[in-house]
Amino acid sequence: MNTIGQTLKGRRERLGMTLNELEGKTHIKRETLKLIENNDFNGLKKADYAEGFIIKYAKAVNIDSEQLIDSHRDEIPNRRNSDINEAIHAFSNGEAPSYRRKDKEPLQLAVVISAVILITIVLWILAVIIL
Repeated sequence: MNTIGQTLKGRRERLGMTLNELEGKTHIKRETLKLIENNDFNGLKKADYAEGFIIKYAKAVNIDSEQLIDSHRDEIPNRRNSDINEAIHAFSNGEAPSYRRKDKEPLQLAVVISAVILITIVLWILAVIIL
């Protein structure tokens, strides 16, 4: 059974299309197209974009991208697994995970206290003016 890259490359060659023509048609860099044809999705700068590149490439060479991706799902990097692997790697190296933000509780508390004080002052001024 052919890989995604072999399938796409074979179709491109049967159509007589060069990588330069495909690059112009898909607006995907030639180096990226070569990586796709070699099934080297981990070599992409953003492996998460692999599926999008495959869809663009498949449309350019008239292949049903959904069927191609469904039948070769195990070849394409899984974004969820890569996120989990990054988090595991960060924790194992003692780094703070990327999703953690600076603690904002003090800022939120200051905003709430300021709002309460401001509302109290406005109500006090209205009470003095009306009475």
